[in-house]
Amino acid sequence: MLSAERREAIKQKITADQRVLIQDLCTEFNTTSVTIRKDLDFLEKEGVLTRVHGGGMLNQAVMADLSISEKEKIHLKEKERIARFAVSLIQEGDIIILDSGFTAVHIARKLKLRNGLKIITGGLNVANEIVGSAHELIMTGGVFNKGTFALSGSFAENVIKNTVADKLFLGVDGVDLQKGLTAFNYEEAKLNQLMIKAASEIILIADSSKFGKKMMGFIGRIDEMDRIITNKEIDQKYVDELNRLHLKIHLV
Repeated sequence: MLSAERREAIKQKITADQRVLIQDLCTEFNTTSVTIRKDLDFLEKEGVLTRVHGGGMLNQAVMADLSISEKEKIHLKEKERIARFAVSLIQEGDIIILDSGFTAVHIARKLKLRNGLKIITGGLNVANEIVGSAHELIMTGGVFNKGTFALSGSFAENVIKNTVADKLFLGVDGVDLQKGLTAFNYEEAKLNQLMIKAASEIILIADSSKFGKKMMGFIGRIDEMDRIITNKEIDQKYVDELNRLHLKIHLV
């Protein structure tokens, strides 16, 4: 494989997985670690990734510029597993809030076969999955963000301020054990804060790639969560710390 072809393949892989390891790339492309390091250095100069010990991580600016369809493919299997478990927690008659994240989209898809729920969301992509189902759909309204398909702003905030829900399924862009839960967008982070206040049970739905990341918009403290659903590939150090905080964790 030519170096340009290999680098393009690495670029596609890191876009999908957000992180690559040198050892894995050596095996996949049947080449040396010296060659892979040169590839990663080249992609870092192009602004695609940031070099970290043992590999590279997707540059957050690149992540923000990905299309909706590209973002939805990132950690797809993990999001599916998290969504499947999340749906098992929902009971008939529940009033639930789904945020606008892609894991919430998967939850909405799986809820099509259920009945008797009231579903509140500010995500147009989430709402699209609910339309035509037997559920009652309540949209927050607000200002549309074409990058996330989410509605936010003062209109949406007023709706959530006057809402009482049984469960909130909250997706985030970053989970840091000291700084808490964060989002790329300040307005969406502010709306998430109000969602936390509106629901009786707060359920964090975050795949393992979100742990150890910090974004600009503060949502809340991690100990405000009643449950955390993540995939079993999460680094054990995060599991140990969450257990120390006596948080209920579900590894799927």
